[in-house]
Amino acid sequence: MSASAARPRVIIVSCGGRKSTAEQPLPAGQRYTGSYHQALRRAADVLTQGGRTGRVLILSALHGLLALHDLITPYDLRMGDRGSVTSQQLRQQAADRGILDADVTVLGPRAYIEVSRTVWPQLTDPLAGARGIGEQLAKLADIYDPDRHLQPLQPPAHPTACTSGGSGGSGSGSLIEEIERRADARKEAEEQRAAWRRTRYATHSQLVILHPARAHGSLTFPGDAAKSDARARATRRFAALYRVQVLGRPGDTRTLDVHGTPRDVARFLSALPRVLESTEVRASEAARLYGRWERHSTARPHLAGMAPRQRRTHARDFRAAAFQVVVNILLDLPDTVPEATGGIPPWEQVYPLAAGIAHYYWFDPADHADPDETARILATADRRHVSVATVPEQRSPEAA
Repeated sequence: MSASAARPRVIIVSCGGRKSTAEQPLPAGQRYTGSYHQALRRAADVLTQGGRTGRVLILSALHGLLALHDLITPYDLRMGDRGSVTSQQLRQQAADRGILDADVTVLGPRAYIEVSRTVWPQLTDPLAGARGIGEQLAKLADIYDPDRHLQPLQPPAHPTACTSGGSGGSGSGSLIEEIERRADARKEAEEQRAAWRRTRYATHSQLVILHPARAHGSLTFPGDAAKSDARARATRRFAALYRVQVLGRPGDTRTLDVHGTPRDVARFLSALPRVLESTEVRASEAARLYGRWERHSTARPHLAGMAPRQRRTHARDFRAAAFQVVVNILLDLPDTVPEATGGIPPWEQVYPLAAGIAHYYWFDPADHADPDETARILATADRRHVSVATVPEQRSPEAA
């Protein structure tokens, strides 16, 4: 048996924020009750064929590596918080369990991947590239329920007809082709839906190339005035990550013009709607925290006597402030963020609530350009005005 074949296979899933409130010790496999953790476990079960081809461990922010049968009591801690498991502790636990040289797959948020990678640099990360919980859940579903989008296949009209595999075949070639065709159609439909969703945050114009080193395009922000203004202000800040210059238009607060090299502008036009969508997802998570607080009994003293209109204003202002906090965290990731304090209404602690989510689910806004879309933007650019001799040199933003 080869050395690689002898390596044990281990699937590590992150713990979950939602836990059973039972005070008595429970097996770790029963303590975490959230839908996200359950999706991780379902995928892990499939990857190990129900435990027959590998082990499933839980990576707890407090306890580190846990077997499903290890007994634990309730706790409230996030990976990266003070008191959470360190890389050194995790390495020692891995050595104690004899899995330092294992073939490791980790399913979970970025913080759990990062601490695991310090022990297993070559680990497999099936959720890499997912932007937000929704895409992670979709990737997990592709593992444990890959046929969920497929309709039952109709039997061939002539079961005994010849197939590409030879005469008198069973038709398996046709079935495989049909499955692949439907998979391609499903992927295309999902991409179209994703593209449509992004138009709610920003749309871009055709790229205009004026010079081999100069081009411009524009971004338009739909929605109500407050949201479009917030997205436009965030866009100005994200622009530096892509080396482009963004300018407003007099009397038009919904549109920004983007200037730079053709490739930089094309990458920014591709990336910006994706960046805004991912930013909005994190702001919406903070808003959901606010909504859950409103329904909790602890909110009653703070909401007593408050008119419905005032309550809606508080909620709207909270979400707007949360969006700005998320933008700040994405552009300048701190080592830690303060924790929210119980008994204080959300509108008085927007930063810890929104920053906690943005920090936990941080993504790199400088790496959101889609290569295929960037290529399409460049290929369909308007090049009718390209001129080397007559176009003056572009002034830098500092010189303007």
